[in-house]
Amino acid sequence: MGVAAAARALGRLQYRIARIPFHLVDDTVMPVFFDDAAPARLAYEWVLIECDEAAAILFDDDFAATHAQMLRQRSAAVRYAIARRQRQALRDTDVFVLERHRARFRERHRQHARNTD
Repeated sequence: MGVAAAARALGRLQYRIARIPFHLVDDTVMPVFFDDAAPARLAYEWVLIECDEAAAILFDDDFAATHAQMLRQRSAAVRYAIARRQRQALRDTDVFVLERHRARFRERHRQHARNTD
């Protein structure tokens, strides 16, 4: 084992030890205080993903890479659901606005028909 490999192994060990409190917060505290779609929780997960990806590259850590991928998939599913809800809300709003415009058009059309008779 060379000096670089020993340094990576030591870095991996230190990162895994430092990551334990963050795992606990992510697994136990965050679900209690925030739902899956809370912006604070999504931001916290994004920070963890970035840290895990950096550790995977710097320390050649497969565990960190796997954990980052798992968090990314979970976060992507939540973000997709949020986007779908927002799109549905916009669609509902557009339908409401269009229906209101149609009602005004029909009312004006009726008034015009009465005035021309």
